[in-house]
Amino acid sequence: MIIVRNVFRVLAATALAATAVVVAGCGTEEEHGRVSKSPSSSAAAAPVSIDRGRQLYKVNCTPCHGEQGKGDGPAAAAYNPKPRNHADPVYMSKLTDEDIAKVIQYGGAIKNMPLMPSNPALKGADLAAVVAYTRSLSAHEAAER
Repeated sequence: MIIVRNVFRVLAATALAATAVVVAGCGTEEEHGRVSKSPSSSAAAAPVSIDRGRQLYKVNCTPCHGEQGKGDGPAAAAYNPKPRNHADPVYMSKLTDEDIAKVIQYGGAIKNMPLMPSNPALKGADLAAVVAYTRSLSAHEAAER
């Protein structure tokens, strides 16, 4: 029963977060665009990048992570463990942009969060934009403290 419930959750998360994902070959970061290997602020990212990242985050991430990235999206109630809080500056400061990009692209299973689906269609500039926007959520929260 638990296995069936977990399978259902994975399928529901995949349907919500990646309804039109086309499975593509996953290569290196060099093939998909530059992604920084060190923690950084998104302040250096171009506004167009952040805007594009916001659009992609809204489509792919808000069902679980919520509008402000706090892990409180409409689908979050069904999950155990709960989705990550991208607005938490302490947690996010421990991640590199490469860490964030890998979880977005390959799914949460690589970080022991098996319910997060992979997003292999996000590559290059789009992937970098989502990473930059995800980072901006914790920078905004830190500024409010």
